[in-house]
Amino acid sequence: MSKVIKNSLLSLVMFTSFNLLSLQVSAQINEEIAQSFSVTSQSDFSLNNINGTVTIKSWSQRNIKVLANVSANTQESRDDVTINMTQDGQKVTVSTNYKENGYRQNIQSAKVDYQVWLPADSNLLDIELINGSLIIRDISGEVEAEVVNGSVKASGLSGDSRISSVNGSVDVVYTQEATSFNNIELETVNGSIKLYLPENINADITVDTMHGSIKTAYGLETKKNFFSGHNLRGKIGNGGSKINLESVNGSIKVLTSE
Repeated sequence: MSKVIKNSLLSLVMFTSFNLLSLQVSAQINEEIAQSFSVTSQSDFSLNNINGTVTIKSWSQRNIKVLANVSANTQESRDDVTINMTQDGQKVTVSTNYKENGYRQNIQSAKVDYQVWLPADSNLLDIELINGSLIIRDISGEVEAEVVNGSVKASGLSGDSRISSVNGSVDVVYTQEATSFNNIELETVNGSIKLYLPENINADITVDTMHGSIKTAYGLETKKNFFSGHNLRGKIGNGGSKINLESVNGSIKVLTSE
């Protein structure tokens, strides 16, 4: 083994050890906050978060449970974060707030990761994340979500959806039974889009990408733009539902659900 490789390995070990030690030191404070809300059918849920991942999935109970995990380097950083959970009729709203000075100084040292359980027919309205990924599972209601820095992975959907990310990929899977939605809008600036649809849907589809390719499993023709990128305009089946997909820097794939 050469001296250069030995030195490189030694540097890697020291770097990894330092990072592990930093991780052990960096998360000194962890706090869990849980709250449940009784709802009936077709409830609405909204959430905004600045730092941290969000996972939303359905369950069989007629209530909405929110579990927030707050982690911070110091008590001062922890105190800069407040979590508000409120209910107004059948709508539950969750918001993460930072003190103005705390947001500027300690934004990287305090985060909130959320886990949410709710009835499958709930509507996810105004889900907004700044720094963190979003995971959605088995929701039949409407989905509206915006992420700035992070990916979106949604599976088991069957209703209308409007999902976007600025810096991250968008992967959305519809169930085979999802044939009655009216509108799907997926957008990303820096990232790819993958949309999985039932084989027997009827939809009008519009796809645009500035720097990337387009692939579909429905035999539709992709055209090359005059300057750069590609576009697609066509019908799946007899047409009807509206599907709009757009990426600036990334590929777009429209495939069939398994």
